[in-house]
Amino acid sequence: MSTIQCRALVCLQSLVSLLDVEHLGGPAALQTLAQHLSQLLFSQPDFAKHVDFLEAISSALRALLQTMASQNIPQCMTPDQLMTLCTAGIQSSNVGVRVNMVSILGITGSVLAKEDGTLDTLKTIGCFLLEVATKDPSLVVAGEALDALFDVFADGKEAERASVQIRLLAALKDFQPVFKMKVGRFCGERLSLSLLWEEGVCASLRATPVIPITLQPPFRVRACGLSQRSVVLSVESL
Repeated sequence: MSTIQCRALVCLQSLVSLLDVEHLGGPAALQTLAQHLSQLLFSQPDFAKHVDFLEAISSALRALLQTMASQNIPQCMTPDQLMTLCTAGIQSSNVGVRVNMVSILGITGSVLAKEDGTLDTLKTIGCFLLEVATKDPSLVVAGEALDALFDVFADGKEAERASVQIRLLAALKDFQPVFKMKVGRFCGERLSLSLLWEEGVCASLRATPVIPITLQPPFRVRACGLSQRSVVLSVESL
């Protein structure tokens, strides 16, 4: 049953992402769906332990909230529900779950930034995203958290006040060299792996420089170069 439920949620994510609001039943239907997903999620006290379920439902929620935000449809999750979900989800070992959590916060925060009386919630969201950006070991999650911060605090009087009170600009300036170092380390690791891959392929090609392949009419294929992801071949007539 759990597997079927997860697959249904994945299908729901695709439908919400691809179809127009009218084809999904209109704004009221989307709000009802969001409430249903929230109830489904919080009806399981230990939802954070079920990684597949959490990834599937957070992906569906992310797509749904993004669609609702793009159409200016009011959100339905309370700030307490939102922070409960994200606090539990950000501790997951699954990178996809953590990315979904910060994205959900970014979407919801960008909506709240345009409303009045949301200062405290925006401060909570900002502090949460800052902590994720600076402490999460995954560069992908950290980058998503930074992107969410920029979305939340891009515009709005409440967002501006909140950013000043949590000293967002100073925190980002302090984090800038650390993030650059993370990016450099990540790129260095990817480059090293790429070079190792190329060296291994070159060694294999040197061992078997030409591999005859019978075609109609007869041709042979010769390896003549490498790129990071492919072997360049030339076809020669025999």
